[in-house]
Amino acid sequence: MMRWLFALFIFLSPAMAEEVTTANVTPEMSLFIASGSTQTGSGCSTGKFCTGNASNGGGTYTSTFDIPLTEAEIQRGFTVNQFVDVTSNPSNANLAACGSVTQLGDCRDIFSMTVALFDTTNTVVEKFEREIELDFGGNRTFSFTDTISTNSFSILTGEFQLFGIDAGFHSGAFGPQFSAPGVTFTYQDLVEQQVLEQIAQLDTQIAFTPPPPPTEIAALPSPPTPVTPQPVQTFSAEPAAPQPVQTFTTEPAAPPPPPVVAQIQTAQPEPQEEARVEAAIEMEMQPEPQEAVEVETEPSPQKAEAEPETKQEKQKAAAERVVKKIAPSQRYSAASQATTMVVMNILAGKIATGVAMVDTQGFFPTTGMKDDRSISNPLQDYTMFGGSNAVHDRFMQLEWSR
Repeated sequence: MMRWLFALFIFLSPAMAEEVTTANVTPEMSLFIASGSTQTGSGCSTGKFCTGNASNGGGTYTSTFDIPLTEAEIQRGFTVNQFVDVTSNPSNANLAACGSVTQLGDCRDIFSMTVALFDTTNTVVEKFEREIELDFGGNRTFSFTDTISTNSFSILTGEFQLFGIDAGFHSGAFGPQFSAPGVTFTYQDLVEQQVLEQIAQLDTQIAFTPPPPPTEIAALPSPPTPVTPQPVQTFSAEPAAPQPVQTFTTEPAAPPPPPVVAQIQTAQPEPQEEARVEAAIEMEMQPEPQEAVEVETEPSPQKAEAEPETKQEKQKAAAERVVKKIAPSQRYSAASQATTMVVMNILAGKIATGVAMVDTQGFFPTTGMKDDRSISNPLQDYTMFGGSNAVHDRFMQLEWSR
Protein backbone atom coordinates (compact mmCIF):
# COMPACT_ATOMS: atom_id res chain seq x y z
CA MET A 1 0.00 0.00 0.00
CA MET A 2 2.81 2.39 0.88
CA ARG A 3 4.55 1.99 -2.45
CA TRP A 4 1.40 2.98 -4.31
CA LEU A 5 1.17 6.12 -2.18
CA PHE A 6 4.73 6.93 -3.18
CA ALA A 7 3.93 6.44 -6.85
CA LEU A 8 0.81 8.63 -6.57
CA PHE A 9 2.90 11.33 -4.93
CA ILE A 10 5.36 11.23 -7.82
CA PHE A 11 2.77 11.55 -10.55
CA LEU A 12 0.80 14.32 -8.86
CA SER A 13 3.77 16.49 -7.84
CA PRO A 14 6.48 18.11 -10.00
CA ALA A 15 9.72 16.19 -10.28
CA MET A 16 12.20 17.14 -7.58
CA ALA A 17 15.92 16.65 -8.09
CA GLU A 18 19.23 17.48 -6.51
CA GLU A 19 22.67 17.71 -8.05
CA VAL A 20 25.09 15.06 -6.96
CA THR A 21 28.80 14.98 -7.88
CA THR A 22 30.70 11.72 -7.90
CA ALA A 23 34.14 11.13 -6.51
CA ASN A 24 37.27 11.44 -8.64
CA VAL A 25 37.47 8.53 -11.09
CA THR A 26 41.13 9.00 -12.10
CA PRO A 27 44.16 7.68 -10.16
CA GLU A 28 47.19 9.63 -9.04
CA MET A 29 49.80 10.65 -11.62
CA SER A 30 52.12 7.75 -10.85
CA LEU A 31 49.45 5.37 -12.20
CA PHE A 32 48.98 7.21 -15.49
CA ILE A 33 50.52 5.69 -18.60
CA ALA A 34 53.37 7.88 -19.86
CA SER A 35 54.33 8.10 -23.54
CA GLY A 36 56.63 10.34 -25.60
CA SER A 37 59.17 12.58 -23.87
CA THR A 38 58.44 12.47 -20.13
CA GLN A 39 60.78 12.76 -17.14
CA THR A 40 63.88 12.94 -19.35
CA GLY A 41 66.66 15.46 -19.61
CA SER A 42 67.57 18.35 -17.39
CA GLY A 43 64.90 20.60 -15.93
CA CYS A 44 62.77 17.79 -14.38
CA SER A 45 63.28 16.92 -10.74
CA THR A 46 62.80 13.41 -9.38
CA GLY A 47 59.16 12.62 -8.63
CA LYS A 48 57.85 15.26 -11.03
CA PHE A 49 55.77 14.48 -14.08
CA CYS A 50 57.41 16.59 -16.74
CA THR A 51 57.13 16.88 -20.52
CA GLY A 52 59.91 17.18 -23.13
CA ASN A 53 61.06 19.68 -25.74
CA ALA A 54 59.96 20.40 -29.28
CA SER A 55 62.54 18.12 -30.85
CA ASN A 56 61.21 15.12 -28.87
CA GLY A 57 57.60 15.97 -29.62
CA GLY A 58 56.56 16.55 -25.97
CA GLY A 59 55.09 13.99 -23.54
CA THR A 60 51.63 12.45 -22.83
CA TYR A 61 49.97 10.95 -19.69
CA THR A 62 46.85 8.79 -20.15
CA SER A 63 44.36 7.05 -17.80
CA THR A 64 41.05 5.27 -18.36
CA PHE A 65 37.99 5.15 -16.06
CA ASP A 66 34.38 3.97 -15.72
CA ILE A 67 31.48 6.39 -15.38
CA PRO A 68 29.72 5.54 -12.07
CA LEU A 69 26.20 6.41 -13.29
CA THR A 70 23.22 4.24 -14.01
CA GLU A 71 21.75 4.09 -17.48
CA ALA A 72 18.80 6.25 -16.38
CA GLU A 73 21.12 8.85 -14.85
CA ILE A 74 23.25 8.93 -18.01
CA GLN A 75 20.22 9.29 -20.29
CA ARG A 76 18.84 12.20 -18.27
CA GLY A 77 22.12 14.05 -18.99
CA PHE A 78 25.12 14.87 -16.84
CA THR A 79 28.17 17.13 -16.55
CA VAL A 80 31.84 16.16 -16.97
CA ASN A 81 34.24 18.00 -14.65
CA GLN A 82 37.96 17.73 -15.39
CA PHE A 83 40.88 19.47 -13.64
CA VAL A 84 44.65 19.33 -13.19
CA ASP A 85 47.43 21.36 -11.59
CA VAL A 86 50.04 22.65 -14.07
CA THR A 87 53.48 24.00 -13.18
CA SER A 88 54.80 26.43 -15.83
CA ASN A 89 58.44 27.41 -16.37
CA PRO A 90 59.09 31.00 -15.21
CA SER A 91 60.32 31.96 -18.72
CA ASN A 92 56.77 31.62 -20.07
CA ALA A 93 55.77 34.82 -18.32
CA ASN A 94 58.15 36.77 -20.61
CA LEU A 95 57.97 34.82 -23.85
CA ALA A 96 55.78 35.52 -26.82
CA ALA A 97 53.22 33.21 -28.33
CA CYS A 98 54.51 30.61 -30.71
CA GLY A 99 53.95 30.71 -34.41
CA SER A 100 54.75 27.00 -34.44
CA VAL A 101 55.63 24.67 -31.58
CA THR A 102 58.61 23.45 -33.59
CA GLN A 103 60.00 26.89 -34.40
CA LEU A 104 63.63 27.56 -33.66
CA GLY A 105 63.07 30.33 -31.13
CA ASP A 106 61.77 29.69 -27.60
CA CYS A 107 58.11 30.56 -27.08
CA ARG A 108 55.32 29.94 -24.59
CA ASP A 109 54.75 26.32 -23.64
CA ILE A 110 51.52 24.57 -24.50
CA PHE A 111 49.50 21.85 -22.75
CA SER A 112 46.23 20.12 -23.67
CA MET A 113 43.51 18.26 -21.70
CA THR A 114 41.26 15.72 -23.42
CA VAL A 115 38.29 13.70 -22.09
CA ALA A 116 36.78 11.06 -24.38
CA LEU A 117 33.68 8.91 -23.66
CA PHE A 118 33.08 5.48 -25.20
CA ASP A 119 30.01 3.27 -25.44
CA THR A 120 29.91 -0.49 -25.08
CA THR A 121 31.27 -0.94 -28.62
CA ASN A 122 34.30 1.23 -27.77
CA THR A 123 33.03 3.96 -30.08
CA VAL A 124 33.70 7.58 -29.09
CA VAL A 125 30.33 9.16 -28.31
CA GLU A 126 31.64 12.38 -26.74
CA LYS A 127 35.06 14.09 -26.77
CA PHE A 128 36.16 17.28 -25.03
CA GLU A 129 39.63 18.68 -25.88
CA ARG A 130 41.30 21.94 -24.85
CA GLU A 131 44.71 23.41 -25.66
CA ILE A 132 46.12 26.11 -23.36
CA GLU A 133 49.10 28.39 -23.88
CA LEU A 134 50.99 29.06 -20.64
CA ASP A 135 51.71 32.76 -20.14
CA PHE A 136 52.72 32.58 -16.48
CA GLY A 137 55.39 31.06 -14.30
CA GLY A 138 54.60 28.80 -11.33
CA ASN A 139 51.64 26.56 -10.46
CA ARG A 140 48.03 27.00 -11.45
CA THR A 141 44.89 24.80 -11.40
CA PHE A 142 42.94 24.41 -14.60
CA SER A 143 39.36 23.09 -14.48
CA PHE A 144 36.73 22.75 -17.20
CA THR A 145 33.11 21.66 -17.32
CA ASP A 146 31.26 20.03 -20.20
CA THR A 147 27.56 19.17 -20.27
CA ILE A 148 25.95 16.20 -21.99
CA SER A 149 22.27 16.68 -22.58
CA THR A 150 19.52 14.07 -22.65
CA ASN A 151 20.66 11.09 -24.65
CA SER A 152 20.12 7.44 -25.39
CA PHE A 153 23.50 6.18 -24.19
CA SER A 154 23.77 3.14 -22.01
CA ILE A 155 26.87 2.24 -20.01
CA LEU A 156 29.85 4.52 -20.73
CA THR A 157 33.60 4.43 -20.11
CA GLY A 158 36.17 7.21 -20.53
CA GLU A 159 39.77 8.27 -21.09
CA PHE A 160 41.62 11.23 -19.56
CA GLN A 161 44.72 12.49 -21.42
CA LEU A 162 47.25 15.23 -20.56
CA PHE A 163 49.81 16.52 -23.12
CA GLY A 164 52.59 19.06 -22.69
CA ILE A 165 55.49 20.43 -24.80
CA ASP A 166 58.32 22.94 -24.36
CA ALA A 167 57.46 24.84 -27.50
CA GLY A 168 60.28 26.43 -29.55
CA PHE A 169 62.94 24.94 -27.27
CA HIS A 170 64.87 21.87 -28.42
CA SER A 171 66.77 20.51 -25.38
CA GLY A 172 66.02 19.36 -21.83
CA ALA A 173 62.61 18.71 -20.25
CA PHE A 174 61.37 22.17 -19.33
CA GLY A 175 57.83 21.63 -20.58
CA PRO A 176 54.66 21.77 -18.39
CA GLN A 177 54.54 19.56 -15.25
CA PHE A 178 51.26 17.89 -14.17
CA SER A 179 49.88 16.97 -10.73
CA ALA A 180 46.55 16.31 -8.94
CA PRO A 181 44.51 15.26 -12.00
CA GLY A 182 40.83 14.46 -11.70
CA VAL A 183 37.53 13.79 -13.47
CA THR A 184 34.13 13.85 -11.75
CA PHE A 185 30.52 13.74 -12.93
CA THR A 186 27.56 15.80 -11.78
CA TYR A 187 24.08 14.44 -12.42
CA GLN A 188 20.50 15.01 -11.35
CA ASP A 189 19.49 12.67 -8.54
CA LEU A 190 15.69 12.74 -8.80
CA VAL A 191 13.55 12.05 -5.76
CA GLU A 192 11.36 10.16 -8.19
CA GLN A 193 14.20 7.81 -8.94
CA GLN A 194 14.92 7.28 -5.27
CA VAL A 195 11.29 6.43 -4.62
CA LEU A 196 11.18 4.06 -7.56
CA GLU A 197 14.32 2.34 -6.32
CA GLN A 198 12.79 2.01 -2.86
CA ILE A 199 9.66 0.54 -4.43
CA ALA A 200 11.77 -1.91 -6.42
CA GLN A 201 13.67 -2.86 -3.27
CA LEU A 202 10.40 -3.32 -1.40
CA ASP A 203 9.07 -5.52 -4.18
CA THR A 204 12.24 -7.59 -4.02
CA GLN A 205 11.89 -8.03 -0.27
CA ILE A 206 8.27 -9.03 -0.68
CA ALA A 207 9.20 -11.47 -3.45
CA PHE A 208 11.80 -13.17 -1.26
CA THR A 209 9.73 -13.10 1.93
CA PRO A 210 8.30 -16.59 2.51
CA PRO A 211 4.52 -16.60 2.65
CA PRO A 212 2.91 -17.31 6.00
CA PRO A 213 1.70 -20.84 6.61
CA PRO A 214 -1.80 -21.43 5.26
CA THR A 215 -4.53 -20.94 7.78
CA GLU A 216 -7.07 -23.67 8.01
CA ILE A 217 -10.49 -22.25 7.23
CA ALA A 218 -13.50 -24.14 8.30
CA ALA A 219 -15.52 -25.28 5.37
CA LEU A 220 -18.66 -23.23 4.96
CA PRO A 221 -21.86 -25.18 5.07
CA SER A 222 -23.21 -25.93 1.65
CA PRO A 223 -26.35 -24.02 0.73
CA PRO A 224 -29.53 -25.95 1.23
CA THR A 225 -30.81 -27.80 -1.77
CA PRO A 226 -33.82 -26.01 -3.14
CA VAL A 227 -37.01 -27.99 -2.70
CA THR A 228 -38.83 -28.55 -5.92
CA PRO A 229 -42.53 -28.05 -5.40
CA GLN A 230 -44.47 -31.21 -6.03
CA PRO A 231 -47.57 -31.01 -8.24
CA VAL A 232 -50.84 -31.04 -6.38
CA GLN A 233 -52.66 -34.29 -6.88
CA THR A 234 -56.44 -34.18 -7.15
CA PHE A 235 -58.61 -37.06 -6.02
CA SER A 236 -62.17 -37.87 -6.93
CA ALA A 237 -64.84 -37.62 -4.26
CA GLU A 238 -65.86 -41.29 -4.64
CA PRO A 239 -66.18 -43.01 -1.27
CA ALA A 240 -63.38 -45.32 -0.50
CA ALA A 241 -64.10 -48.98 -0.08
CA PRO A 242 -64.03 -50.12 3.52
CA GLN A 243 -60.77 -51.73 4.44
CA PRO A 244 -60.84 -54.99 6.37
CA VAL A 245 -59.87 -54.65 9.98
CA GLN A 246 -56.66 -56.48 10.69
CA THR A 247 -56.34 -58.15 14.03
CA PHE A 248 -53.01 -58.78 15.69
CA THR A 249 -52.33 -61.34 18.35
CA THR A 250 -49.66 -60.31 20.80
CA GLU A 251 -47.82 -63.03 22.59
CA PRO A 252 -46.88 -62.34 26.19
CA ALA A 253 -43.27 -61.48 26.58
CA ALA A 254 -41.13 -64.13 28.11
CA PRO A 255 -40.34 -63.38 31.74
CA PRO A 256 -36.81 -62.23 32.35
CA PRO A 257 -34.44 -64.87 33.64
CA PRO A 258 -34.03 -64.86 37.40
CA PRO A 259 -31.00 -62.95 38.63
CA VAL A 260 -27.97 -65.01 39.21
CA VAL A 261 -27.20 -64.97 42.89
CA ALA A 262 -23.64 -65.73 43.70
CA GLN A 263 -23.53 -68.35 46.39
CA ILE A 264 -20.47 -68.52 48.52
CA GLN A 265 -19.86 -72.00 49.73
CA THR A 266 -17.67 -72.48 52.70
CA ALA A 267 -15.31 -75.33 52.55
CA GLN A 268 -16.76 -78.13 54.66
CA PRO A 269 -14.69 -81.09 55.65
CA GLU A 270 -15.46 -84.29 53.80
CA PRO A 271 -17.43 -87.04 55.62
CA GLN A 272 -14.44 -89.38 55.48
CA GLU A 273 -12.24 -86.82 57.17
CA GLU A 274 -14.87 -86.13 59.84
CA ALA A 275 -15.27 -89.85 60.52
CA ARG A 276 -11.51 -90.28 60.82
CA VAL A 277 -11.24 -87.46 63.34
CA GLU A 278 -14.19 -88.77 65.37
CA ALA A 279 -12.57 -92.18 65.48
CA ALA A 280 -9.36 -90.63 66.73
CA ILE A 281 -11.27 -88.78 69.45
CA GLU A 282 -13.05 -92.00 70.50
CA MET A 283 -9.71 -93.77 70.77
CA GLU A 284 -8.37 -90.97 72.92
CA MET A 285 -11.40 -91.30 75.20
CA GLN A 286 -10.68 -95.01 75.89
CA PRO A 287 -8.52 -95.59 78.96
CA GLU A 288 -5.10 -97.08 78.38
CA PRO A 289 -4.64 -100.60 79.83
CA GLN A 290 -2.38 -100.66 82.87
CA GLU A 291 -0.38 -103.65 84.18
CA ALA A 292 -1.21 -104.82 87.65
CA VAL A 293 1.93 -104.01 89.54
CA GLU A 294 1.80 -103.74 93.22
CA VAL A 295 3.92 -100.86 94.21
CA GLU A 296 3.70 -99.42 97.58
CA THR A 297 3.76 -95.70 97.23
CA GLU A 298 3.38 -93.10 99.78
CA PRO A 299 0.45 -90.79 99.33
CA SER A 300 1.54 -87.60 97.55
CA PRO A 301 1.14 -84.49 99.57
CA GLN A 302 -0.16 -82.74 96.50
CA LYS A 303 -3.77 -83.15 95.49
CA ALA A 304 -4.14 -85.32 92.44
CA GLU A 305 -5.55 -83.69 89.36
CA ALA A 306 -9.21 -84.35 88.93
CA GLU A 307 -10.00 -86.66 86.09
CA PRO A 308 -12.86 -85.73 83.70
CA GLU A 309 -15.97 -87.53 84.69
CA THR A 310 -18.71 -86.55 82.23
CA LYS A 311 -18.73 -87.68 78.60
CA GLN A 312 -18.73 -84.09 77.39
CA GLU A 313 -15.59 -83.34 79.37
CA LYS A 314 -13.95 -86.52 78.10
CA GLN A 315 -14.72 -85.55 74.46
CA LYS A 316 -13.28 -82.10 74.97
CA ALA A 317 -10.10 -83.45 76.51
CA ALA A 318 -9.73 -86.04 73.76
CA ALA A 319 -10.22 -83.40 71.06
CA GLU A 320 -7.56 -81.22 72.62
CA ARG A 321 -5.13 -84.14 72.66
CA VAL A 322 -5.85 -84.82 68.98
CA VAL A 323 -5.11 -81.20 68.05
CA LYS A 324 -1.95 -81.15 70.21
CA LYS A 325 -0.57 -84.15 68.35
CA ILE A 326 -0.33 -82.01 65.15
CA ALA A 327 3.33 -81.11 64.60
CA PRO A 328 4.06 -77.36 64.56
CA SER A 329 5.58 -77.60 61.08
CA GLN A 330 2.36 -79.20 59.78
CA ARG A 331 -0.06 -76.95 61.64
CA TYR A 332 -0.99 -74.92 58.54
CA SER A 333 -1.19 -77.80 56.07
CA ALA A 334 -4.50 -78.72 54.43
CA ALA A 335 -4.88 -81.93 56.45
CA SER A 336 -4.18 -80.18 59.77
CA GLN A 337 -6.60 -77.38 59.00
CA ALA A 338 -9.27 -79.93 58.08
CA THR A 339 -8.67 -81.77 61.39
CA THR A 340 -9.02 -78.54 63.36
CA MET A 341 -12.29 -77.65 61.62
CA VAL A 342 -13.71 -81.12 62.30
CA VAL A 343 -12.85 -80.80 65.97
CA MET A 344 -14.51 -77.39 66.13
CA ASN A 345 -17.68 -78.73 64.44
CA ILE A 346 -17.84 -81.69 66.83
CA LEU A 347 -17.42 -79.58 69.93
CA ALA A 348 -19.66 -76.69 68.77
CA GLY A 349 -22.94 -78.50 69.23
CA LYS A 350 -21.92 -80.29 72.42
CA ILE A 351 -20.80 -77.39 74.60
CA ALA A 352 -23.28 -76.75 77.35
CA THR A 353 -24.48 -73.18 77.65
CA GLY A 354 -25.15 -71.45 80.91
CA VAL A 355 -28.54 -70.53 82.32
CA ALA A 356 -30.12 -67.59 80.50
CA MET A 357 -31.03 -64.59 82.62
CA VAL A 358 -34.53 -63.20 82.14
CA ASP A 359 -35.32 -59.53 82.82
CA THR A 360 -38.05 -58.84 85.36
CA GLN A 361 -40.95 -57.13 83.66
CA GLY A 362 -41.84 -53.74 85.14
CA PHE A 363 -38.56 -53.40 87.05
CA PHE A 364 -37.60 -50.13 85.32
CA PRO A 365 -40.11 -47.20 85.46
CA THR A 366 -41.59 -45.96 82.21
CA THR A 367 -41.24 -42.24 83.10
CA GLY A 368 -38.01 -40.22 82.64
CA MET A 369 -36.50 -36.83 83.38
CA LYS A 370 -37.14 -33.92 81.04
CA ASP A 371 -34.29 -31.95 79.46
CA ASP A 372 -36.12 -28.61 79.43
CA ARG A 373 -34.14 -26.98 82.24
CA SER A 374 -30.47 -26.61 83.10
CA ILE A 375 -29.12 -28.08 86.29
CA SER A 376 -25.97 -25.91 86.15
CA ASN A 377 -25.47 -23.26 88.85
CA PRO A 378 -23.39 -20.33 87.56
CA LEU A 379 -22.46 -19.08 91.02
CA GLN A 380 -21.33 -22.51 92.10
CA ASP A 381 -19.33 -22.95 88.87
CA TYR A 382 -17.54 -19.65 89.48
CA THR A 383 -16.81 -20.62 93.06
CA MET A 384 -15.41 -24.01 92.06
CA PHE A 385 -13.53 -23.17 88.90
CA GLY A 386 -13.05 -19.38 88.81
CA GLY A 387 -10.57 -19.23 91.65
CA SER A 388 -8.62 -22.20 90.33
CA ASN A 389 -8.40 -20.66 86.86
CA ALA A 390 -7.13 -17.37 88.29
CA VAL A 391 -4.44 -19.12 90.33
CA HIS A 392 -3.36 -21.15 87.27
CA ASP A 393 -3.11 -17.99 85.15
CA ARG A 394 -0.92 -16.28 87.78
CA PHE A 395 1.28 -19.36 87.89
CA MET A 396 1.73 -19.36 84.12
CA GLN A 397 2.56 -15.65 84.07
CA LEU A 398 5.13 -16.24 86.78
CA GLU A 399 6.80 -18.91 84.70
CA TRP A 400 6.86 -16.79 81.56
CA SER A 401 8.15 -13.71 83.40
CA ARG A 402 11.33 -15.59 84.20
